[in-house]
Amino acid sequence: MISGIDPAGAQFLAALSQIQNNMQQAETELSSGVKFQNASDAPDEVSDILSLRADITNNNQVQSNLNNVTTQVDTAQQALSSAEQLVENALTLAAQGSSGTATATSNGNLAQQVGAIQNELISIANTQVGNDYVFGGDDYTSQPYEADTLNPDTGGGVVQLTVTQATRLIQDPLGNTFSVDLTAQQIFDDQNPDGSPAPDNVFVAVNQLRVALQNNDLDGIQSSITALTTADNYLNQQLGFYGAAENRIQAANSLAQQMNLTYQTALSNDQDADMAQAATQLTESQTQEQAALQAEGMLPRNSLFNFLG
Repeated sequence: MISGIDPAGAQFLAALSQIQNNMQQAETELSSGVKFQNASDAPDEVSDILSLRADITNNNQVQSNLNNVTTQVDTAQQALSSAEQLVENALTLAAQGSSGTATATSNGNLAQQVGAIQNELISIANTQVGNDYVFGGDDYTSQPYEADTLNPDTGGGVVQLTVTQATRLIQDPLGNTFSVDLTAQQIFDDQNPDGSPAPDNVFVAVNQLRVALQNNDLDGIQSSITALTTADNYLNQQLGFYGAAENRIQAANSLAQQMNLTYQTALSNDQDADMAQAATQLTESQTQEQAALQAEGMLPRNSLFNFLG
């Protein structure tokens, strides 16, 4: 019996198949840019690749959250800088109203200026980014304050429209969380545990000055200077909170960028094809295939007639 394929022929076909497999692998890597197409091609690396992809997704979400809150924190910081300047302007007016040259008429005019300052502070307390109230705390869709038109000379001359806290926490790339919010009440309408106005209450200090100027109450004007100074120092502390939050966000963003680069580099090492190596492999395999086919073509061929003599 004559065998269909002799051992040398079988060996040739096996070698040719391996060369063609190498060619196909190289072509696939060049076209796709990755080392393998199926998980079964590299089971040991799949777990690491999936983990890195999850890390990248989580890190990107952290960056997105940080970027979203950056505008709000920057806006809050600018708003509080303006509020602090307004309180300092009120202190200047208080000094004018308590001078020996002040009259009931001049103090009445000063009272109107302080009233304008009060309205601006209420507006700042209601600062928005888009439709969100920056100092709205957890209830960021509701306006925090409005002027009290019924009892304008009482307390801070304002009406609190929402009672809420600021409990939102932002996460950095390492999983640590920090606060970036204060409510309008915390900033402008600080209160004692019993609900009475705290000594650093901004609304009350400004309204106290307005009422004292309006009534030409020199003792009240002098007293308001102390209250305004305390309120000014308090506002500066709240401004420091947002400055610290801004620094924390910037540091977290910088870290997230570094971690993303590390993750991407590791993922590339695990899954990306070596394009130069794949191109070289393709060229070598093509050369080997051509040489093998040429060599096989030059071998003598026996037919049935050779065996029949």
